[in-house]
Amino acid sequence: MPAKSVIELLPLYQQVRLELENFLADWPVKTQIPTEKEIVERFKVSRVTARKALQAMRRDGTLESFPGRGTFLARSVTARTSAARSANLIGLLVPNASDPMVGGVVRGVEAEASRHGCHVLLSHDHNNPELQITQLGKMLEARAKGILLYPDRFVTERREFLDLLEEFRRRAVPLVFLDRYVPNTGFPCVMTDNVSGMYQVTEHVICCGRRRPALIGFWPSNTVHQDRRRGFVEALRDHGLPPRPALEAEISGDRDFFQAARETVTSWVRGKKREALPFDSIVCMFDMLAFGAFTALREAGFSVPGDVALSGYDNFDSEVYRTLGLELTSVQQPRDETGATAVGLLLKQIGRRAPAAGRMRNVLLPPKLVVRTSCGEKAAGR
Repeated sequence: MPAKSVIELLPLYQQVRLELENFLADWPVKTQIPTEKEIVERFKVSRVTARKALQAMRRDGTLESFPGRGTFLARSVTARTSAARSANLIGLLVPNASDPMVGGVVRGVEAEASRHGCHVLLSHDHNNPELQITQLGKMLEARAKGILLYPDRFVTERREFLDLLEEFRRRAVPLVFLDRYVPNTGFPCVMTDNVSGMYQVTEHVICCGRRRPALIGFWPSNTVHQDRRRGFVEALRDHGLPPRPALEAEISGDRDFFQAARETVTSWVRGKKREALPFDSIVCMFDMLAFGAFTALREAGFSVPGDVALSGYDNFDSEVYRTLGLELTSVQQPRDETGATAVGLLLKQIGRRAPAAGRMRNVLLPPKLVVRTSCGEKAAGR
């Protein structure tokens, strides 16, 4: 069976959108377009499909609707051949767009792609590395012009994934990683400067008078864990403290982060009074880890930040946290900017007639420390 074209891989509403753009090509701006019912009849699709296609065109500014008057062409569109439309399609593979971090990146990708007249073929693997490998292979065989890939938690450790990346490199298909890089592949990544982000939050904890921070992170082979741990250690060293955590836990990616952190901290504090704790603060590489730690501390009768300072990373600022009394100091990642920057980098690669020589550099975007009350206040003179 021949491989499907990139357009055939698109959801039906996006295919209708492309056909509708061709139909409206060269229509004068401010002209009223056919009604939803007429679009249903013309393209032989359901009302839901037609409505989603029109909504997508409103979002990117192609159409504008006025209650009681109808929908009008807001900017001119140009007819494209099938090949030209395929050239404007880029693939975006993510674990799950409902995740706040991933969702922000997707939002940035879609906005920037639309600004450049490109369409995004979005695919979710729902944290299933085998499915991500399958989807990536389909996009390669469909001759996608370029791919933005947010690697699944464990996909980078699979041989078939690395072999597939090698095939991308051999065919000179542009690919940009999002948020998580894969070493020694030659493909660039757009991500937050995780070393800087963890350095900032660890330094804040130290400046709040805490000298014995514990650390809860991911699994060691994760490059995000490696970078954040490096930032943690560098902050300790620069402030004259032993360059290692007072206690450390590494949570595997197949566990629930909240429950794993809760169990870890429960074991750390069981049967101890405040003065006997081997740590005075806990630095977490993810907000959900911090929430699990907070829950364990509260259940054991310890207060945050009175007994133990606590910090997170990603700044999800959950209403649940605040309701339970946790105003979590965390690190804000530039989610939308990550997606937008990755689109720009990918389009530059697509625009080249030949692959760039040598290994491409990662793009590091600056994070922002968001201070709340979970670490207490800075010590005098700091």
